[in-house]
Amino acid sequence: MTILEQVKSFHEQGIYCVPANITNKRPINKNGHWKNVEWTDEDFLNASAIGIEHEKSGIIDIDFDDLNAIKFQHLLPRDTLTVGKIENSKTYPTHLFYRYEGFRKKITHLEDRNKLDSVIVEILTHTQTIVGGGNRVTINNVPPKKLNDQQYLNLVKIVRKIALMTMLAKHYPKKGNRDQYCLILAGCLARYTDWPTTEKEDFLLEILKAVGDEEVKSRLAKIKYQENALANNEDVYGIQSFSKEVNLDKSICGEWWNWVNNKELDSTPPITALSIGEFIERNYPAADYLLYPLVAKETITQIWSSPGVGKTLMGLELAACLANGEKFLKYDWQQNSKPIPVLYVEGEMSANQLQDRILLITDRYLREAKKFNFTHFKIAPLKEQLNHTFDPLNLPLGRMRLELQLEQMFQQFNQRPVVFLDNVSCLTNFQEKDGNEWISFMNFLIQLRSKGYTVIFFHHATKEGSSSSGSNMKERPVDLEIKLSEPDKDQKIDYLTNDTQIVIQFKKWREWNYTLHSKPFIASVNRDSFKWSWHELKCKKETEKQTAFAYWSKEQKQISWKDEMKDHDLYPISKAMFYKIQNKQKKEALNGKA
Repeated sequence: MTILEQVKSFHEQGIYCVPANITNKRPINKNGHWKNVEWTDEDFLNASAIGIEHEKSGIIDIDFDDLNAIKFQHLLPRDTLTVGKIENSKTYPTHLFYRYEGFRKKITHLEDRNKLDSVIVEILTHTQTIVGGGNRVTINNVPPKKLNDQQYLNLVKIVRKIALMTMLAKHYPKKGNRDQYCLILAGCLARYTDWPTTEKEDFLLEILKAVGDEEVKSRLAKIKYQENALANNEDVYGIQSFSKEVNLDKSICGEWWNWVNNKELDSTPPITALSIGEFIERNYPAADYLLYPLVAKETITQIWSSPGVGKTLMGLELAACLANGEKFLKYDWQQNSKPIPVLYVEGEMSANQLQDRILLITDRYLREAKKFNFTHFKIAPLKEQLNHTFDPLNLPLGRMRLELQLEQMFQQFNQRPVVFLDNVSCLTNFQEKDGNEWISFMNFLIQLRSKGYTVIFFHHATKEGSSSSGSNMKERPVDLEIKLSEPDKDQKIDYLTNDTQIVIQFKKWREWNYTLHSKPFIASVNRDSFKWSWHELKCKKETEKQTAFAYWSKEQKQISWKDEMKDHDLYPISKAMFYKIQNKQKKEALNGKA
C-alpha cells in the first residue's frame, strides 16, 4: 500500500493524517501549525512518515513503550485498529486505537516517576502517532472500536493493571523465593485494592503465565490466605515489604500500586529526599526570563488594585506581549526565547467588552505592521463556559479542568503556557479572610509552578486600598507582587491628557527587592492608539522645591537661607527644605568623589 493509499484508507475510517518526520517522530508544521491543517498529496509524498491526529479523529491511542507490556495486551479489546513496529525481524503491536467521544485525558505510567524515558504504557489523547514510514506497520487495518463511557472507564482500568503487571513480572524472581514474592503480592492486593477474590486471582494468574511459573495452584492460594489475615487484623504484607523484596525505593513501588488501588494506601510512600551530595549534582536550570526581569518561567505573580484602575487592561497587554515575543513597557523580550503560549482565564468581564479590548490590541499590531500570533493567545471567557460559570479553582473539579486545558496546550505547542487568572474573587468561592482556604489555593498554584507553568493571578484591593483583599497567606509563596493604583494629583503627567495612567509598585520581588528594578513608575496607555509607554514617577511638589533651590543656589548664588525666600512669588522655599536639599547634594557629591 502506497503512502497516499494509506492516507485515503485512514480517511475513509474518519481518521485524519498528518505528514511527519520519522527521525524525531514529530508532525511537520505548515505555517507554524500541524493541527487542523489542510494537507495536500504533495505534503505527504515529501514526508518521511505519516501520523494520525488524535483529537480531530476522535480517537485515543494505547501506546506500549515497554515491549514487556505487550504480553498483557490481550486483556484489551483487540478488534480495533492496531499499528506496530518491526524490530530484529519481529513485529510488535505497539499502538491500539479506539474511538471515544467523551471526556478523556492523557494518562502516563512511568517505571520511575523521576525519569521521563521510563514510560511503560500510556493513553494518548491530544497529540499524534506515527503509523507509517520507517519501521512502522499496520497490523490490523480495521476502524477503531467505538467505546461508550463504561467501556472507556474499563479500558483505563485495564491499562492501569497492565502497567502494574508489567513491573511485577519484570521483578518476578528468576528462581527461588517465588512463593514469598507471591505472598507479598497477595498482601498488597488485599491491602490496596477492593477487588473481589476472583479478580485478584485473575490478576496474579496473568503474571504467572507471563513469567512461565507453572506452580499456579499454590501461588493463587496466597490470595485468600492474605485476605483472611487482613480480615482478622493480622499482619499482612504491604509496600514496605514489597520495596525490600525488589530492592527499590518505597516511593517508586508505592506509585506502581497507586495505579490500581481504590482506597487510601495504609502505608503511603514517603516524600522524596536527596542527600546534599545528590542535590548539588542535580542539573536544575537557571531562571529562564521571557521579559527581563519582570516575567520568568515557573514563577507566581500576584497583581492587585482597586476596581477600575486597569488590571485587565494591563493583563491583556502583557499576555499579548508574551504570545508575540514583544517588549512590554520597559522590559525587553529575551532574544533567546520564543513566543510562549498564553491561557487567559477571565471570570468577570462580559464577553463583548473583553472582545473590544482584544481587538484594540490586535488593531494596534496591524497599524504597526506587526504580525499578531493568534494561535498562541487563548482566551477562556465566562460566557463560553458550561452553564456560563467556572468550576471554582479552590475545588478539585475546577483545578482538574484548568490543568486539562493547560495539558492540551502543552501537547499542541510543546511549551508550557503562561496562565493568567483574572481574577481570584470570580474564579473561586472561598472566604478570602480564611487563611486555610488560601493555603489550599496557593498550594495548587505552587503545584502548577513545580510542573513548569508560569502563573499570573489578579486580585482586588481592600476598601482602603493599602493591601490586597483577604489573608496575607497568599503573599508568602508568590515570587512577585505588583500593586496598581491611580497616580495622585501631584504624580500625574500633565501632557498625557488622553492616557490612562497607572502607578506600578512592587510590594514583593523575590529576586529583585531593593534594586533599581523595584523602583515604582507610571505606565500609561493612550485611549486612541492603545499604545503603552512608561515614565519616571515624580512628585510635582518635590520638583517645585528642587526648582526653587536651583534658582536661589545657582542663579542667585545664595548658599544660606534668607527670610525673603519663603514668600517669593515664583520660587518660595522654607528654611528646612533649603538646607535639606543642600545637605543631600553635598552627600551625593562626596559619594561621587569616593
